[in-house]
Amino acid sequence: MARINDKKGKVNEAVKTQTVRRKTHWMLYIAVVALVIYVAITIVEQNVKIQSAKEKLSTLDNKISIQKIELSELKTVADSAEKQDYDSVANYIERIAREKMDYVKSGEVVYINIAGN
Repeated sequence: MARINDKKGKVNEAVKTQTVRRKTHWMLYIAVVALVIYVAITIVEQNVKIQSAKEKLSTLDNKISIQKIELSELKTVADSAEKQDYDSVANYIERIAREKMDYVKSGEVVYINIAGN
């Protein structure tokens, strides 16, 4: 009887060990699946953030291009206005010098009306 009890005890121990191993196996399997799900979700979230950042970058690049075009147009207008202002100021000074001060440019021929008309 002792042998039978020893065999049953060994069998029971083996069954308990297998049950513990199965539980450990399932727990490990669940942990691995949870880790894979976590990694997958993290990758998807990062891809969404990257896509959002790319869209913002594209929008900002478009705004920069528009601002550069507007800046070049404003520079052209400013250069033109400065030239016109300079030309108008230069024309005004020349007109005053000719009319009020009787100045002439070098190389010009001056005709004087001696009749007085």
